[in-house]
Amino acid sequence: MVPSVPEAVYPEEELRKYHIDLPPSNSTPVGSQVVKVARRRKDGSRRKQKVQNAGSGAPSQIIRRHISESSWTVKNWYRHIHWKNFTVVVIVPLLGLLTWVATEPEPLRQTFLFALFDYVITVLSINILYHRYWCHHSFDIHNDYLIQLMSMVASGGGITCALNWCASHRAHHRHCDVTDRDPHSIRQGFIFSHVGWMILIFNPRVSESIKAGKLDEFSNNEAVQWEAQNYFSLFLSFGLIFPSVVCGWFWNDYIGGLVYAGFLKVFLVQQAMFLENSLGHTFGIRPFNSSKSPRDNVIVNFLSLGEGNQNFHQEFPMDYRNGSQWYSWDPTKWSIRILQGFGLISNLKKASQSSIDKSLVQEEQRQLDNMRSDLKWGIPIDRLPVFTPEQLKELAKNARGRYYVVVSGIIHDVTPFAKDHPGGLALMDAAHGKDATTAFNGAVYQHSNAARNLLATMRIGVLGGSEDLYWKQERMENKSVPLDSDSGGHKIVRSGSQATTSNNVIGGTADAA
Repeated sequence: MVPSVPEAVYPEEELRKYHIDLPPSNSTPVGSQVVKVARRRKDGSRRKQKVQNAGSGAPSQIIRRHISESSWTVKNWYRHIHWKNFTVVVIVPLLGLLTWVATEPEPLRQTFLFALFDYVITVLSINILYHRYWCHHSFDIHNDYLIQLMSMVASGGGITCALNWCASHRAHHRHCDVTDRDPHSIRQGFIFSHVGWMILIFNPRVSESIKAGKLDEFSNNEAVQWEAQNYFSLFLSFGLIFPSVVCGWFWNDYIGGLVYAGFLKVFLVQQAMFLENSLGHTFGIRPFNSSKSPRDNVIVNFLSLGEGNQNFHQEFPMDYRNGSQWYSWDPTKWSIRILQGFGLISNLKKASQSSIDKSLVQEEQRQLDNMRSDLKWGIPIDRLPVFTPEQLKELAKNARGRYYVVVSGIIHDVTPFAKDHPGGLALMDAAHGKDATTAFNGAVYQHSNAARNLLATMRIGVLGGSEDLYWKQERMENKSVPLDSDSGGHKIVRSGSQATTSNNVIGGTADAA
């Protein structure tokens, strides 16, 4: 313990939350774990007391709560803030706003176009270098100058250095919707996943997961470390100063370049990247896996230049594309292909179409299963009373104005439909109390699938000994037992039912990111 740091004093009511048994105020038992407790007097003030848990021989230890697990107070609020990130994400845009208000620069057409160009190349550099290259190894880059150039341009986006960003992103992939170690978990709310995670101190569990991400292998590690060491100077140079110099040098608009191509560009890049974590996990479609929060969002995809298909990316993180269709909006993919054409990039990785189709089919099957479980198939067959032939005969004999028909071993009361039957009451009279399976299946008329579903709502019992006739229908209607095969006899492999699936989450690997 550092001598200059005062020892924490814990309120008694807080310690009890952690099931620490406190002794009476006038006793101090010998023990191993020493905690300073602030007990409240009758007048509301606090007095300090040392509390020792029973036991002996163990080394003394001070219990400390991490600041992220402490309540915000007037005295500790500043300790909850990650001040470096807060400066770049909050203070820098505010300085830009103040500069705009103070100077009111005219939005020149040239400056606007350059700001748009700077936004595009900055986002593309982040997507290509940070995300698809360093994070997911989706391709190889052979030119060190290209890596150096893109790392400098990406630094101007103000979303932290590649080392920190990639470590956080890998932790996100490993723990998304699974544990509380996801740095920007949508479970903690929209605002937190959007920007809160950037400006607040991480809890220890998240810090550990990010630290583990930094241990993963990086291609061109020297460039990663160089950018991390010089990040703030690179951010100021390429995020703010360079745009101002370009606009001022060529068309004498230094202030406009600083405000629009500098501050505003940085703000928009940050928001586009943050939307992937918030809006991209809240609104949109999930065609590949609806059990995870990432979604394909058109707005996020447009603003981030191809990073908005989060549902696809979560399933196929190593794919250099961010969508399976050739027409998917993905300027990042197009830029990668152009660089490939110039020989600067090679070995593009992409998921096989078979793998993509399997995920699509499995998700559609999941939706079909959900729909099937909500349908009303009539009284479940296993809950129907069992009739002997003699009992059925007696039931039909005593029926007054009702019609009981047997189809595939199931007894149906078709009275509500008798008058509307296309064949008329004559056919109903002929089938009453008898087995109409052959007639129902084509001897008289081949009934439609809809007619069979309607008939299922009229069932009242089953004939004993006919289980071999209706067991398939019973299995299909059982909401708690998924079908093993489709109507053609082909095995259905659902998402989560593969041979390698386990209910026990063991942990992540580098390739999982």
